[in-house]
Amino acid sequence: MGPFEALFLVCALILVVVIFLIKEKRLEDPDRLDTIYVEQMREACSLGEGPVVATLIRQSGNLYRDLGTFDTAEAAMNAIEKSFRRGKIESVFLQENTQARFQVIRLHRSDRGKAEGKKLGGAVIERA
Repeated sequence: MGPFEALFLVCALILVVVIFLIKEKRLEDPDRLDTIYVEQMREACSLGEGPVVATLIRQSGNLYRDLGTFDTAEAAMNAIEKSFRRGKIESVFLQENTQARFQVIRLHRSDRGKAEGKKLGGAVIERA
């Protein structure tokens, strides 16, 4: 390995650590509602009353699993939180939070192993 390659590798590692620290700092800020812990999704959700459809999404953006129709957003949130706990997802980034749609993605992407992009990456709850 040459000196330029080693320097590039060190710079890339430093960049990854800085990005990770920035995301963690956002998570600790109580005024930021776009970067939250999974347990805070219920409080942040702006969906109104009525039936909803919940879907889990892969890190690649494709369908992971269709959870189906729920009578309330609260019931859909229970199913999503259970899947996130199973997938060891502790924090999420709120992509969309309106009366009609609630969408979150995992805060730290995991690309390890041969299942790259196939892991659980987020969830969507929409009005039915």
